Amino acid sequence: MSKSVSFNYTDTAISGVTSLALPRGLVNFGADWKIKEQEPEEAIVTNLTSPLSFPEKMRFSTSEVTDVYKGAGVDPSMYAPSRRGISLLGQVTEVWTVTDSADASYQVALPVSAHLVIKVPNNENITPAMVQTLLGRLVSGLYETGSTGTTRIAAMLRGSLLPSDL
Repeated sequence: MSKSVSFNYTDTAISGVTSLALPRGLVNFGADWKIKEQEPEEAIVTNLTSPLSFPEKMRFSTSEVTDVYKGAGVDPSMYAPSRRGISLLGQVTEVWTVTDSADASYQVALPVSAHLVIKVPNNENITPAMVQTLLGRLVSGLYETGSTGTTRIAAMLRGSLLPSDL
């Protein structure tokens, strides 16, 4: 007998769209980054190419989850033998700057950050590829249907939270 995992959704085809590509940053950890802090469940790295006054840092951490079912709305009769899981966190913090070509003394600092948290059960049937699929769906939620354009992000920055086709 072979076990398999079902994602429990079926996406309706999007006319004219067969796949979506979203570029990732070409981060070169080995060349540009150094460890700033390291603990058993957390590490912070810093980008040596960013100025001291405008640092870029990434934080990675894990923590144990004692009950992955808490708040999930899953009927207890469907629980796996173990309720334990793991939570993964990835975070980037940066400082962008605004300058004025007509005024060399003009500079404004803009601190920005992003993070994501992944929570999964400790279950041998969950693979890294499945977690990657989950991440892809999360990212897709920040874009309009079938698009990699920034229209939905622009709307969300103005407080309009729902995709335009809902």
